Amino acid sequence: MKGKKIVITGYGIKVPGGYNVDHFSDTLLTGTSALDLFVGEGTEGKNIAFGVVYDRLEEIKDKKYRRYPRISLLAMSAAKEAIQMAGHRELDRYRTGIFLGTALGGTLGYDKVVVLANQNNFKDIPVSGCGIVHYHSLASSIAELLGINGVTRTVATGCAASIDAIQDAMMYLSAGELDVCIVGGADAPISKTVIYAFGKIRCLSQDKELHMMGVPFSKKSGGFVIAEGASVLVLERESSALKRDAKIFGVINEVSTSNDGQGIFFSDSEGKHLLHDMEQVTKNRRPTYVNSQALGMVENDRIEATNHMKLFGKDIPITSIKSITGHTFGASAGAQIISSLIGMERNFIPGTVNAVGDDYPELPIVYDTIQTGVDSFVVTSHGYGGNNASIFISKY
Repeated sequence: MKGKKIVITGYGIKVPGGYNVDHFSDTLLTGTSALDLFVGEGTEGKNIAFGVVYDRLEEIKDKKYRRYPRISLLAMSAAKEAIQMAGHRELDRYRTGIFLGTALGGTLGYDKVVVLANQNNFKDIPVSGCGIVHYHSLASSIAELLGINGVTRTVATGCAASIDAIQDAMMYLSAGELDVCIVGGADAPISKTVIYAFGKIRCLSQDKELHMMGVPFSKKSGGFVIAEGASVLVLERESSALKRDAKIFGVINEVSTSNDGQGIFFSDSEGKHLLHDMEQVTKNRRPTYVNSQALGMVENDRIEATNHMKLFGKDIPITSIKSITGHTFGASAGAQIISSLIGMERNFIPGTVNAVGDDYPELPIVYDTIQTGVDSFVVTSHGYGGNNASIFISKY
């Protein structure tokens, strides 16, 4: 129905290889990996790759933010860019909502607090300790930055959290409870806790040449690459966007989420629940391509490949940006969406950097950036805890 659509009017990014939208566009177009090798920093002294945001975050250098956790600073930076793109000069503080997702929260600072606590070193515990370990520091920091007093939520549902946050925000927008929603996800997970936890379950790519680490659809990759980052979008009802003559960058046609229902230590090895979500969002629609979560883990990539062939066969291309950015956990699905929004705006499909395709010869992988018109795309995401998510977005 005219005016009832949920549309995207702005977005901002802060990920490895994407310190803003223009920087991210250049990285995607050139197919440049932003991952770096850290010698001896992995488990038991192994070499490991990380995706690091080296940007100085100058846009939020106010001294009042100096004690904020890094996860908040990354998200605040991305939110400022998103709001600027959307053209909002003044937001209604009660009619604007914030829905930010995360997988791990502020683990970067959490390591330090835990060490000090275990040493009974009360004196050196930072006064910002509660803010560091509290997940809701993520969304609440953006509320402070933008002066928002409306619905503010931090959604902690793992790697699919960005899409989960979008789904929650859409309910409020569709019900007329809110007019604008700032949505997305962030994580700052490069810490010993995360490295050792995921290293223990053999999920990380270590002790390989850099170009082989965290490569989607490659069984030789051996796992994913930990990365930090934030991805933020501005959502509105079509009628609200048109009323203020805003530029519309995409329409959210459908979102579907599910859970494997197998607890915290296991997941659905067949990927049937993710397939259900993909079927729900596509229905009779055919996307230009799929921006997959594939990140270099054998089971993860196999599920993505199997589901794609079942649903689309060889007709619809598939790609992944994970060998460019690394896996940014709660920010990852949002980063996938933004990479595709950029491609839809600038007429290209980003390539799957460093992939060779030997393991999935039938899969229509986009290896190098393709210059072509993009009318629509599907994003897939799933992660620890069993949450699955898929979203279909089309050109306005």
